[in-house]
Amino acid sequence: MHREQLTRSDGTDAVIILVEIHCGLFVHATSSGLHYERVGSTKQILSGTRLARLFQERERTFIFDQRPVLTATLNDLDQGKLAHYLDGPPQTIPWQDLLQNTKVISTSEGDVIRPTVAGILAFGKAPQNHLPSAYIEAAVYRNIHLTSQDLVHSDRIHGNAGEQIETAIKFVDRFMLKPAQKPVGRIDYPQYDIRTIREAIVNAVAHRDYSILGAKIRMFLFSDRIEIYSSGGLPNALTIDSMAYNVFTRNQLLVNFLSRMKSPTTGCAFLESRGEGVRLILSIGETHAGRPPVYKLYGTELVLTIWSKPSPHEINNPTIQD
Repeated sequence: MHREQLTRSDGTDAVIILVEIHCGLFVHATSSGLHYERVGSTKQILSGTRLARLFQERERTFIFDQRPVLTATLNDLDQGKLAHYLDGPPQTIPWQDLLQNTKVISTSEGDVIRPTVAGILAFGKAPQNHLPSAYIEAAVYRNIHLTSQDLVHSDRIHGNAGEQIETAIKFVDRFMLKPAQKPVGRIDYPQYDIRTIREAIVNAVAHRDYSILGAKIRMFLFSDRIEIYSSGGLPNALTIDSMAYNVFTRNQLLVNFLSRMKSPTTGCAFLESRGEGVRLILSIGETHAGRPPVYKLYGTELVLTIWSKPSPHEINNPTIQD
């Protein structure tokens, strides 16, 4: 902010305040959902083709996950994780140049070097300090309804993208039922195939829309199913029916990072970039539970329902409870 005193034409003094508003990460709206533009000394509602053009220009000029995070600095990146990802500091290229070449960092206004959205999500020490909605809200309910009376446990899963994925999978593994039969040796019948859960959580973290303010991933465990809510509608011509066959990557840079980052649990990359995730979820989920998982779109949220495998005790004798 710059303050300056000027003299009016009538000889009196006037104080002029100049405030520079830098381009931010979002196209902002009022609390009632309206967009305004400055026209001369007035503000007017921005709508129709002018508003559409604004969004188109932003998306054409900026890929969201490649944009610099204006509140973050290089100190917000975990240098150990970066060194492991990049196989250590290079011998022939400066470290900062390597981070810029891989788009972990970028130059913001004023030639300030800052982490990109994908960089802070993948390698940030505490990404939620700068992207407050970039976390998973997880909860367990004892029955089939989303009611506070049936809430058993809830948690907010923070950390970088890889940490969120690992913690969310462990959350499901901890709280899902694992009934067993012992005809000769013990045979477990877990409610969910953990590969299906892994693919579903990875997809949600990798492909959600991080540009939507206040939106988070929500994961609810019920007695008969898991529901995973991921922010962001289906882009372009993608439909629920075509998801398993068409590939569209909303966060191309984050997906690139996750396709090269290895899970400490499996020793493999968090995701493959071949677009097989949805087909795996549908096929493995149906094989395990006898019912195919279901994708539905509610406004700007994509909801995946994965059905649980019936307990062998319920199948063989409905009166027996686990």
